[in-house]
Amino acid sequence: MRSSLVPWLVLAVAAGCSGGRSPEDPAPRRNPEVRTPQNLVFDAAPLYRQLGMFAVGQPLPFIGRVSYAATPSPDSTHVIVALSFANAALAFTREADNRFRANYAVTISLDAGGRTVRRSEAVEELIVSSFREVSRTGESVIFQEILDVPPGAYSVSVFIRDENSQRSGEQRVDVTVPALGAGSFSSPIPIVAVTPRTTLDSVPRLTTSPRGTVIFGRDSVISVYVEQYDVTAEPLRLLVLSEDGKIIWSDSMRLPVRDSISSGVIDVPVARIGIGAARIAVTRPGLRDTTDAGVFVAFGENLPVAAFDDMLNFLRYFAAPHRLDRLRDVPEERRAEEWATFVRETDDQPATSAHESLLAYFDRLVVANGRYREEAGPGWMSDRGRVFITLGEPDEVIEPMDNDFRRDRQMVWTYRNLNAQILFTDRTGTGMWRMHPSSASRFEAEFRRRLK
Repeated sequence: MRSSLVPWLVLAVAAGCSGGRSPEDPAPRRNPEVRTPQNLVFDAAPLYRQLGMFAVGQPLPFIGRVSYAATPSPDSTHVIVALSFANAALAFTREADNRFRANYAVTISLDAGGRTVRRSEAVEELIVSSFREVSRTGESVIFQEILDVPPGAYSVSVFIRDENSQRSGEQRVDVTVPALGAGSFSSPIPIVAVTPRTTLDSVPRLTTSPRGTVIFGRDSVISVYVEQYDVTAEPLRLLVLSEDGKIIWSDSMRLPVRDSISSGVIDVPVARIGIGAARIAVTRPGLRDTTDAGVFVAFGENLPVAAFDDMLNFLRYFAAPHRLDRLRDVPEERRAEEWATFVRETDDQPATSAHESLLAYFDRLVVANGRYREEAGPGWMSDRGRVFITLGEPDEVIEPMDNDFRRDRQMVWTYRNLNAQILFTDRTGTGMWRMHPSSASRFEAEFRRRLK
């Protein structure tokens, strides 16, 4: 059972239309095939994989999750596989009517004991009417499939192929499909939209949010859909668990009683989740069973999706060490509050909605990481990368010829507004540029001044 693709708004990124549906805005004329390169300097895939989710990088990046809901029979369970990827991951062709078309194929299989129990294959069409839609790099397309299998251990494999470019992505995740009898719960499912079920005879009508990601400072809640397979009035216990399983927030609530089940949407306050990865769990007093789902709170709009400690590492050239240590040492349940304080204290243009200096910092970090990469480490941590991130583009660069590989080569960056020249030397002739000691002293003085 495949859910239809619907143009819902997904975490402030419009979900792609399928089956010929498209926005109405006119499209500019473009070359027959349009491709937008992906920037994966900050690779969030490992974070989502730690939450038990699908997370695949280039050449066709996608994120996905597996959720569970009850069927009318205790001998089977609905397995809801939801996938999301960006429009920009696909190769579009321009149609005669100035619209853009892409086609992709999705194969999902559930295997157990060396055999395929259920398999689904689909070829979908995506049509958009503007190049801006083609170029979307956020979560744009949601594909969702519901497969019914007996409870047990399975290996779920997902394969997505772009039909125009033949780029593809594939991953396999081991899962345990639960038996959902009386008194049990569905997965807490992050959703975009849902019509709560009233009986088990109907198929779940919902659009899942595969990433389960919200933006701190922009989104106030993350909505999860839960079903309870009885109509008791006993309250549920909702838990937010940190990455290491610590309870950082809990609350009690009752789901609305429908016909033969209880079901409804729970809005979990983002401020209670904190920053970074977490799990939302549902249980009931007296029950040992707990069902949970991974979610992620990103640091801010257009900021990298990163683990908390990784983000503090990225900020090493932006804020003083003692200020980062204050963030690092705060208890997990207070991370959101302390991060909000950090953003407020470091924003030099508080009248605007965006934190311009922080966004510009990460823009420079991305450029430095690609431009100044060396064998010894990432480009943003090299001497040239550090200078570029802190001081920006030099006004003038004097460097050796491309075919000059002598030892003790020199490079000079000039910053006229600082009346400063930064000298780099390559003592080995292998491209390992280091600041000359005199330049390092001048730079460190300017660096400390800016951190204040």
